[in-house]
Amino acid sequence: MNLKKTVLSALLLAVAATVAGAQTLPPRTDKAYFCNYTNPTMGESTPYGASRFALTGTPTLLRGTETFLVNYGTGIDQRKVTFAKPHDLTYQLPGGGTALFGTRWEFTINPSGPQCTSALVQEGGNRITFSQCSDGHSRVCTTYFQ
Repeated sequence: MNLKKTVLSALLLAVAATVAGAQTLPPRTDKAYFCNYTNPTMGESTPYGASRFALTGTPTLLRGTETFLVNYGTGIDQRKVTFAKPHDLTYQLPGGGTALFGTRWEFTINPSGPQCTSALVQEGGNRITFSQCSDGHSRVCTTYFQ
């Protein structure tokens, strides 16, 4: 039984050492997200409306465009977007150390909003939950269907 505890402790320490160097999670730009919207306000397709980000900038300020599916015209549209003010959310590991739960960003559709004060990027950037949006909408986007 002591061997199991020793192996478990060593495994937890290895995980802690791996995630200790974790950094801010940005949105993925190499894959399309599939989004489910609550109360879409710009004609976004839902459920599973595709969306792709093209972003540049610094680790704390990302700007670019979002190309997304819509329910009108050509079926696609673009908007200028900004991800700013990242805040890493961590949790304590059993036995010490911390792990990255995700990074919360402020997301703004430019030039004048709306803004989501919580765009939580998780799971290696494969999931974004947009909430607390000034226009009342929210969405959850994942890359898992590829």
